[in-house]
Amino acid sequence: MTSARGYAFDNSSAQAPDHHTALAELLDPATRQRISELVPLPGRRCLEVAAGGGSVAVWLAAQASAVVATDLKPQHIPRHPRLTVKEHDITSGTPLGRFDLVHARLLLNHLPERDLAVRHMVDALSPGGVLLTEDFLPPAGAEVVAHAPDPQTAALLARFQTLHTSALAGHGNDRSWSRRAHSAFYAAGLTDVRVYAYGTEWRGGGPGCRLLRAGIGQLRDDYLSLGITGAELAEIAGALMNPDVALNGYLTIQTSGVYGRDQGITSRSTATRP
Repeated sequence: MTSARGYAFDNSSAQAPDHHTALAELLDPATRQRISELVPLPGRRCLEVAAGGGSVAVWLAAQASAVVATDLKPQHIPRHPRLTVKEHDITSGTPLGRFDLVHARLLLNHLPERDLAVRHMVDALSPGGVLLTEDFLPPAGAEVVAHAPDPQTAALLARFQTLHTSALAGHGNDRSWSRRAHSAFYAAGLTDVRVYAYGTEWRGGGPGCRLLRAGIGQLRDDYLSLGITGAELAEIAGALMNPDVALNGYLTIQTSGVYGRDQGITSRSTATRP
């Protein structure tokens, strides 16, 4: 993944393990549910793009016949007998094979070459295969705070959200990408394109707030360049662990599409959430 200043959340950073653990706790249940709705995994080949900490890849490998997991820096992906780990850039176009499921979570919103990446992921699908991507849709600054113990903390967290969005934009992130994914999937030749959105509150000390807290270390220089102080960052880090803080958590937009025919290998393609 490339951008003007490189990918924001480097797997080599000291905060990467906390980042991956928080993401898995926050998002894995909904990811597993949606994949299970879309694809009967036994006997299938799966590709996990930008696998990060590898929690989804290992879960897939426990059920599918074979899984390939890729990342620019794949050192955090655990090993499994049915899991092949590869260092790979999805924008390169280097073939990885053909798969019944291609999944990427929190990749395309960070990736400036996102349309190219979609085309390459579609190229990796077998006829009837499913592409599923998941990307955040974060709230605006003031909208992020559901509850804070005092007005000062609320204002600081709202300011932090605005700076966080600006810092990520400097690394090529597009917070609105998930709203365009539907049309991008059709443009790439997919059919039966479906979109689901889900989200919960992020309580202080919970996985969503811990994810933001891990990002403070990874994006510290960016935040400081935008005018916030080190003391303020320390105060924000503390607030994110305060159980009296509640944030309006980022929506996660799940977009899926089928390659090669009107209905693919989906087992419950008309499934809906209660």
